[in-house]
Amino acid sequence: MIGLVLALAIVAIVVALFGGWIFGIALGAVAIILLVLFLAGFGRRAASPRQP
Repeated sequence: MIGLVLALAIVAIVVALFGGWIFGIALGAVAIILLVLFLAGFGRRAASPRQP
């Protein structure tokens, strides 16, 4: 998931530099939302119960 966030951020910067700044801002916002969700723990595997 962190790879997706980094890829979206890089694509957003490149798109914004080449004139599509509205689309770049939208991609950047999606990247930030995914980063916040990742840091909050969304998308991680659930802890499996350990059996003796």
